[in-house]
Amino acid sequence: MDIEQLRRRVRLRDLETLALVVKAGGIRKAAPLLNLSQPAVSKAISELEAALGVSLLARGPRGVEPTAFGLALARRAEALTDGLRAALREIADLADPEGGEVRLGSMETLTAGVVGATAQDLLITHPRLRLVFESGQSPDLIRHFLRGRLVDFVVARPWAHELPSDVEAKPLFHDRLFVVCGKQHALARRRKLALGDLLEQRWVLSRNEAQPDSPVGRAMSEAGLGLPAHTLLSGSLPLRFKLLAQSSCLTCIPHSLLPFLHNRASLHLLPVRLPPWHLPTMVMTLRDRVLPPAAELFLTRLRERAGQIAADPLAT
Repeated sequence: MDIEQLRRRVRLRDLETLALVVKAGGIRKAAPLLNLSQPAVSKAISELEAALGVSLLARGPRGVEPTAFGLALARRAEALTDGLRAALREIADLADPEGGEVRLGSMETLTAGVVGATAQDLLITHPRLRLVFESGQSPDLIRHFLRGRLVDFVVARPWAHELPSDVEAKPLFHDRLFVVCGKQHALARRRKLALGDLLEQRWVLSRNEAQPDSPVGRAMSEAGLGLPAHTLLSGSLPLRFKLLAQSSCLTCIPHSLLPFLHNRASLHLLPVRLPPWHLPTMVMTLRDRVLPPAAELFLTRLRERAGQIAADPLAT
């Protein structure tokens, strides 16, 4: 049977069913997601196997598992159905140019800063725009939300130079970190500080900031010191600000966030210089994916905002 004959016998709904079965990890888990009974899902897979003449699922030690044929078809089917959804979204956007939907993933500091400011700008000029935000650290945003096709793009700083081959990245800006404390902290009265003066302090850092090759890790290493021992790991900005206000702790604030902080007056930037991040903050997309018009509109405004981030005197 040639390719054209196969194409006429394969139904899109069956491809969607296979992709979700593989993604969910079995027929039993996929059935409620598809609003179908397990026998109906099994029948759809069987009909697809009959049309193609190959086995797509096989019994394994952990239940039903995809064969090599099933994995290959599910991967292509996911991209196909995602492309169809994107096309339908684009049609809806063209029918309502002031509306449209943007789905994006962003690190929390960026959502609170330049990404959130971009959203505010667009909601003024495009009040019917629909925005769906997902928050997390870059590995989760890239692996789960972007490659899982749950968002159109991700705004983040990768942890490493090597990105998955299907991910395309374009730089926005290079960010810096400032060490900050609350106005009432004892160190806020010090005009001169060395990194050694901060080592025994209590810190709150994100997982990324606590890595050995982060600006904090590199600065400590270059001074012959290790990472602070008393460190609470969290990427939550509300938690950081609460701890700064209520206890004697230190944290880091990105340069790009400073212009957008409403509580900047309550923070004290310590006179300690950290090296810059190795990698820039980037916009990451899937190579085979065409962004809808609303997402392109958001990215155009985001790049304008990123270019307007004013340099802080301590960053130069």
